Amino acid sequence: MSGDVPLHTLLLDDVVAVFAPSLGGRLLSLRAAGEELLWQNPALLDAGLRPVVPLDRWPAGDGGMGTWANVGGSKTWPAPQGWSHDDEWHGPPDGVLDSAAWAVEHATTTTIVMRSAVDRTTGLRLVRDFALEGAGRMTERITLENHGGTTSRWAPWEVCQVRTDDGGTVLVERATRADEVDLGTWEGSATSTEEPGGLALPVGTGVAKRGWRSGSAIAYRRASGTVLRLHAAAEEHEDRTAPFPDGGCRFELWSQRPLDAPVPELEGLRPDAHLVELEVLGRRTPLLPGDARTVTVRWEVVPGA
Repeated sequence: MSGDVPLHTLLLDDVVAVFAPSLGGRLLSLRAAGEELLWQNPALLDAGLRPVVPLDRWPAGDGGMGTWANVGGSKTWPAPQGWSHDDEWHGPPDGVLDSAAWAVEHATTTTIVMRSAVDRTTGLRLVRDFALEGAGRMTERITLENHGGTTSRWAPWEVCQVRTDDGGTVLVERATRADEVDLGTWEGSATSTEEPGGLALPVGTGVAKRGWRSGSAIAYRRASGTVLRLHAAAEEHEDRTAPFPDGGCRFELWSQRPLDAPVPELEGLRPDAHLVELEVLGRRTPLLPGDARTVTVRWEVVPGA
């Protein structure tokens, strides 16, 4: 496969959202007043979101995370992640939910609906439904469809890669340090501090993963003052007895800076860019074969002063 990546652009007011359905149903770029908020991999895409090298020369995604074509942007995965048993999603990379082409079910200048193929390993088909609403707001509806033969307990997992070369700050709003979970530190550190309204974490201090059992939103405050905020997942008729993944985490953060060598514990992944992942998780609600459930994540861009 070679050539350009098919793109769909949504535009309202000064917000431009660019989607790449053929790259795992990704939201690839999000700009507000011309300011790019997401990270794209410069080894794979140029500033115009065109492939730097032909697509058939991208990483094959046929091994560990070191073979993953990490394009960037925002994607939806099933949680929990892991490789120890079948109750964990063994990706990325994978050949369906993250890497394969998603179908465009509907698209206008302000809305898009993308649908994955059925992943036989998890039994899931995922649907991402985005709508720009004005005033810097966007709503994403994530639908999980169980096409398997048994009841599943996968949680929706929104993973948004944000560029942090500007040296901004991650904010976990209305979260407490008592509810912070250390999910791994592989280099350097990632230490939160309390501030009015929640917790703050600097960027570029290490390669680490953190989670929070409390909070209302996770955000990145750029050096310019512009804030990209992802609110907590909401589900109509929510089953509050169903747990969140990873010890009860509603929000998670992957933070990295460039390293000179791969991290053996991360399947050979070598962080080579300044970025964070703002992650919003839903509950592991039981889903019967043939049934579906929908979770909403609200996005918000607040311009700097």
